[in-house]
Amino acid sequence: MNWNFPTLTRRAFLKTAGAGAAGVAGLGLLKPAGLAGVAEAADGESKVVEEQTCSICNFCSSLCNIRVTTRVEGGIKRIVKIDGNPDSTLNRGKICARGQAGLRQTYDTDRLKTPLIRVEGSKRGEMKFRAASWEEAYAYIAKRQKDANIQPWEWTMVGGWTSCVFYMNWAVPFALANSIPNIIASPMQACVTNGHLGTDTVTGNFNVHDEILPDFDNAKYILFIANNASIGAVSTCRMVRFAQGRKNGAKVVAIDPRQSETASKADEWISIRPGTDLDFLLAMLKTMLEEGLYDADFLRQHSNMPFLAYKDEKGLLHLALDAKGQPRVVQERSSEIRTVPAYTNANGMDVDGRPCYPALHAPDGLMLDGHPVMTVLQAQLEEVRACTPEWAENTTGISAATIRRIAREFGGARPAIIDPGWHGGRYGNIIMMRRVQAMIQALTGGIDKPGGWIMSGEVHKKQANTIKAKQEGKEIGPPLTSIVGLPFAKLVIDVFSDGKNFSHGKPGWSWAYTEQERAAGRPYVMLPVLADVGFKESVEGTLNYKGEPYNTRAVLLNAANPVRHYYPDSRWKEILSHKNMELVIAIDVLPCDSTMYADVILPNSTYLERGEPNIYANGVNHDLAFATRYPAIDPLYDTRETTDILFKMTEIISGKTDALMDTVEKLTGLNAASVKKHLAQNSKNGAKNPISAAYRDVAFELAAEEAGITVKQLDTVLRDKGVLILETKDKLLEKYAMPRKLPMPSGSGRVEFYSSLFDGLRGMGGTAPQFNVLATHIPTECRKGASSGSLADDEFYFTYGKAPTVSYASTNNNNPVLAAINQFKKDIYTHIWVHPARAAFLGIRDGDPISITNSKTGQSANGHVHLTRLIHREAVFSYSGFGAENPALTRAVGVGTATNKLVPYELEPVTGGFRTQEFTVRIKKIEGKGVQA
Repeated sequence: MNWNFPTLTRRAFLKTAGAGAAGVAGLGLLKPAGLAGVAEAADGESKVVEEQTCSICNFCSSLCNIRVTTRVEGGIKRIVKIDGNPDSTLNRGKICARGQAGLRQTYDTDRLKTPLIRVEGSKRGEMKFRAASWEEAYAYIAKRQKDANIQPWEWTMVGGWTSCVFYMNWAVPFALANSIPNIIASPMQACVTNGHLGTDTVTGNFNVHDEILPDFDNAKYILFIANNASIGAVSTCRMVRFAQGRKNGAKVVAIDPRQSETASKADEWISIRPGTDLDFLLAMLKTMLEEGLYDADFLRQHSNMPFLAYKDEKGLLHLALDAKGQPRVVQERSSEIRTVPAYTNANGMDVDGRPCYPALHAPDGLMLDGHPVMTVLQAQLEEVRACTPEWAENTTGISAATIRRIAREFGGARPAIIDPGWHGGRYGNIIMMRRVQAMIQALTGGIDKPGGWIMSGEVHKKQANTIKAKQEGKEIGPPLTSIVGLPFAKLVIDVFSDGKNFSHGKPGWSWAYTEQERAAGRPYVMLPVLADVGFKESVEGTLNYKGEPYNTRAVLLNAANPVRHYYPDSRWKEILSHKNMELVIAIDVLPCDSTMYADVILPNSTYLERGEPNIYANGVNHDLAFATRYPAIDPLYDTRETTDILFKMTEIISGKTDALMDTVEKLTGLNAASVKKHLAQNSKNGAKNPISAAYRDVAFELAAEEAGITVKQLDTVLRDKGVLILETKDKLLEKYAMPRKLPMPSGSGRVEFYSSLFDGLRGMGGTAPQFNVLATHIPTECRKGASSGSLADDEFYFTYGKAPTVSYASTNNNNPVLAAINQFKKDIYTHIWVHPARAAFLGIRDGDPISITNSKTGQSANGHVHLTRLIHREAVFSYSGFGAENPALTRAVGVGTATNKLVPYELEPVTGGFRTQEFTVRIKKIEGKGVQA
């Protein structure tokens, strides 16, 4: 039975409120939230007033809908409670511990309360600042910019996930309007372009977090591998669905080196040797293909499995395309070859309009254009012929019988879900691992179907509009708000990799570095999309482009903490402290480790104090809906909104604020003339953040027009309900299910087992196994000079994961509520997990201080031991997000071990994804009384 929840659709709203403004008579635009729970004294004077404000959580990228309760008492308004929004179909009224603790961030005594300028004579890395006004801070930045004569290409923007999700519509135009070709988006190398890209190559998506939400509610079988974060650490919108699916009787199997939060809720926990997840999945894939454990009709009609392919003289596989680049198939039970359209969602009709029923297995000896040909399915089977369950048993430590059983259970229990995963960067084969996951999901036809992976409402809307525009020969629309999936990724690549898009003719330094390394015959990253590849070299002065130095001399950190979240921490400390770095600016809410290296710190308002400058699609919701933030309280301190800061920085860097507004309009559809009109009025009224407010007004106008209601109506329903549902999941799937109704946003429009993306990258020179067009084996290289054999007595595979109390920033640990939980569970959350059998052999007891040393690089860190049998004997485990060093974080500093002190700077060759677990560590007890780890 599915969870029942209240919804307010556009149709229902119009029916109850009336189609015109009369239905909301007396309710003004942006009116304060309604009052509730008013207690009156005998004399009629109110003594306590409670209000509820609808908003969006900001403690992780799930973007749950929340209701914020405030209380006015004695003339002071305070936030007293955060709850999940019961009207939300995204998180269904639920909220995790972090989300509930969010109000403590607003009242954190360590918050950044005013602009700060580095004390003269102090060094970056020292938290020595003096308070300043905004005018003084901006004047200081302008003087440093002018005195150093910093050129546009010498600026680099570094954005965290908040910047990417909530401010991309201004951050990207900011870069383009100011001719800044350099952006590092911190979610990319650790997740989006790394692990996600594997899934993307099969389904055509781009950011899996925002675009795919498994329908756990209706699944009969749920398999987790290389993933705990999306359920156990915690994505509420996924957790509530998983919990319902569990209650409905779904069998849950978790493959994990430790018994994670997710594994503890499973019917079966299978402990796997770290770094061998791909081996398990390949054996599973081979078993399902060999035994026919797949939806044959789905594969023949909606995938490229029946496409004919051949091997060239070098043994490389290619699709047997015709002269027009169209794929060819062979009719079932015949040798008749047909040509099907290059881009479509189904293979049921050939290019001549004849019904087509492609075979998944070509007849023996079939020839085409002088080549023996086979189907992609046959080629895939040949590619993994050695990946038997018995082979995988040797590496994974899981018996062949268990691997075979899991494959048969998954293939037979329709509908089934293999979770698409969350975090990416772990091993050099992570993209391939996520590719195979997606292939296994697709084998059963579980794409955009109840009980399988279902695309978000926003994905359905954008893809439907894209297909319609193509059919009508029209422009798709503003790219940042209209393009979805891999086409969006291609757009980003095309913009920042080509110097022609900037007045100075230089591409981003990451692309310049790739070109330099390729020309020198050294290893290089093929697609360094918004990555830090080449950044250090550009700061040090060793990067050249077309014979001229290409330097970075200024950095703008926007809600990003690379010192703590990039690898290793010493690398970013050196970058930000380098003599060539003229100016470092940080925009943040709390003083993270990276702000210690800033010259100027600009304080941002917390999410509970701001009205967002945009109307958003409702996250990764199956339903298509609108949501936004309303401020629960006014800003407590002298803080500003990011949009206004970016416009002021534009004045300083280029003076092209009009160009910035025009670029925002071009990329998002937010009309510049309307923005200027509202800006003039907001400035006249003394608004603290007039530009953000102006864009918010225009965003409401645009969204109301799309919804077919008035601005007042939209404002009323969003204030009251927090969400306006435009179209439900069932209606969207009925019209737009991909690939059954619409083409996927992949290269061919189908689900792709032969990757068109990697076919293109291979043609550009990608020769490593990571560029294989099919699923293939890529071994991990965790041990220097020893790929196999027994570990030394003190040697362990290194693993880490997210704690339920930590989002993406160690500053979460400064939250009083979350800090208290961390303290209560410090042995579990802040200590290093070690199996007692291995620890006993080394004379290590529970709680002992230990040193941990990277066996490859010698990097080291200290910690304390948590002995538990819930970890693989050959592994140690550490929760990430701890180890803050900024003394201004009084509750977080010095708590736990910083994992990025152990992780080296090693990249995989496709996107520059981090190989954060591809090494072993040695552990040793620290001797001595009173020693501190």
